[in-house]
Amino acid sequence: MRALVLTAVITSLSLTGAHAQDWSEAPFRTPTPVPRDGLPPDREAFLRWLAQSSATLTQQDAQRAQVRLYTYISELAKHQGGRFPAPTDTAAFAIFRAAASLGAPGADLVARALYPHPERLPAPAAVPSFHLTFQPPLFKLASDDGSWGVCYPYYFMAAPAGRQRPTNGALTEIVILSTLTAPDQGPAGSSQATIMLAAAPLADSARHVNAWLTQFGLWPTSPPSGAPAGAWYAGAPGEPMNRLAVIERLPKRILILVYLGLSGTFESNRPHFFNVLTTATSGQCAV
Repeated sequence: MRALVLTAVITSLSLTGAHAQDWSEAPFRTPTPVPRDGLPPDREAFLRWLAQSSATLTQQDAQRAQVRLYTYISELAKHQGGRFPAPTDTAAFAIFRAAASLGAPGADLVARALYPHPERLPAPAAVPSFHLTFQPPLFKLASDDGSWGVCYPYYFMAAPAGRQRPTNGALTEIVILSTLTAPDQGPAGSSQATIMLAAAPLADSARHVNAWLTQFGLWPTSPPSGAPAGAWYAGAPGEPMNRLAVIERLPKRILILVYLGLSGTFESNRPHFFNVLTTATSGQCAV
């Protein structure tokens, strides 16, 4: 039954394009508590620890350190109201350089934009299966075949996962974005919400969408307040991890965007998920 409904929904989806827009200011109004992550709680002590330990970090510690750095980036972005820092902001430069040293995709591009002599910095790292460019304050991430793209702000943590073939058999481009840090009801006390984008050829639409909806436990729902029109899905109410998804049919790709987060950060950052959705388009991303 779900497959029949999905086929009808996918067929009826209209093609939508991105347009220039203002990003919601609501997420900037939340506090940014440092998560209880087992790392040095004081910012200066954390940065000293990172400088001393960077060469010997385990993968888990490197991931925790990257999340902590983006907590500080969230503080910066909220203080700036989302505006890009001035080139004279040496503290911002140091944080993005540290994030780049941990392999955070795009952090090197931000650091270069904040440095008066970018030619003296290492060349930006390539992102497999994608083209990543940065025009402050937004990144533009586009698939290398030009079939789709998305824009997101400098304070998002990104993890483009490249082109892969999940168990559903559809060749899929996957991108994970993490929003601003905000208070939540989990044990750490704060977290980022997560946006997953998965794009597959139109010929694989039904199995692509059905597999991801099943994996995340999502069912049809009415569009949330403030959301763009589309085919919307949600997880069961009352579960610890809130889930919301929408399907977008592009000229060459079927795109599913899934938004996840603990209560607190999920609600606080939802307007920026809607902003990301608005930028999703076929190969181009207006800013």
